[in-house]
Amino acid sequence: MHHAEAHADAAPPPTKVMEHPFVPQGEPEFIDSPEQLDRFMDHVRSEGCFAYDTEFIGEETFVPNICLLQLATRTRIALIDPFAFEAAALESVWNAVCDPNLTTIVHAGGQDIDAAQRRTNRTALNVIDTQIAAGFLGMPWPTSLANVVQGVANLRLNKGHTFTEWDSRPLSKSQLSYAADDVRYLPLIWNLQRERLDATNRTAWAMTESEQSLRSLEEFDPESQVRRASRGLGLRPRVMTVLRELVILRYALAKAKNLPPRTVLPDSPMLEAARRKVTSTDELQEIRSFPRQTAAEFGDEILRTMEAARNLPVERDRIWLSPEESAEDRTRIDALWSIITMRAISMGIATALILTRGQLSRWYLARNTTAEPLFAADSWRQDAIGRWLDAFLDGRETLSLGWKDGGPIVP
Repeated sequence: MHHAEAHADAAPPPTKVMEHPFVPQGEPEFIDSPEQLDRFMDHVRSEGCFAYDTEFIGEETFVPNICLLQLATRTRIALIDPFAFEAAALESVWNAVCDPNLTTIVHAGGQDIDAAQRRTNRTALNVIDTQIAAGFLGMPWPTSLANVVQGVANLRLNKGHTFTEWDSRPLSKSQLSYAADDVRYLPLIWNLQRERLDATNRTAWAMTESEQSLRSLEEFDPESQVRRASRGLGLRPRVMTVLRELVILRYALAKAKNLPPRTVLPDSPMLEAARRKVTSTDELQEIRSFPRQTAAEFGDEILRTMEAARNLPVERDRIWLSPEESAEDRTRIDALWSIITMRAISMGIATALILTRGQLSRWYLARNTTAEPLFAADSWRQDAIGRWLDAFLDGRETLSLGWKDGGPIVP
């Protein structure tokens, strides 16, 4: 959505603020001076718990450009304009997010938390993601903030500026209202969720999964990027290996240039380069959609990377060779997946939080050649379902299901 559209009369009206001791009332404080920020952060530290979100633009740079920060406690809510501050002046916000003595509440907050972790070079602790907490309380995972607010607090939010130009100034009243609602209800939501999690002894599970899921700090998984770029074409393992080395190089170049990786080298021309035996920068430029600037500036490095990848030991290709499911395997894995799904739903835990069918398949097909357990022994997944599943597979447990109130139950 363009900035001009955000000012249009057709923008959705602001949601009427729910009256509740855990919901800050009134208009948000707009903070654009160090004195205001210092006073508000003193308040945050005195409360010990706060909601946090950012609005950012991530399509043009490797590190997303933060355009607005939103903070809320039970009694106050603030919108912080980062354009009004020198970078160092916002350290109090980043340090608060990474302060283990404070509880930070987010919703789907991976990139928001990563912004603080990048700037402090510290890992965020004592963080709760209400999207994850919802997955332990019978809601699907992932799910939107609006769905969680409606499901937990029975309040419908108007959300209309997801794709607005947050770097434009001034921000409209409807934009500010939208941004404020991203954090206004999080203290209440977490309070209500925690009461229910405490009653089922799952608070520690939600906190652990939140911290582990949000702890990125430069995590980069080249294999998943390769599988996305290969588009399921069934490429030869050696081509996949070359593609992997190009993915790693692209990431390094993008980080150095502060550009999105797919701006430096989109997936399609990168895949085509991996499939061909390219020997010159001219041949790189002949590939459709291969960026000329990238070929001119980094062509020699790209060629060297591909040549080195082609000379790697063949053993390196084994990471791409997954055992195939036979018809019998597929039937058994599908049955086991259905059993785990029913068990999870009956417990009120989103199956997608526990594992995927792909993870189950890889474990099942490798079970005769490796002693790797499905879940780590000290994980909440092992506590929630792993021990029961081990006993079930050994014949020491059975699954008995009933149906009540529109869902399965374990009698």
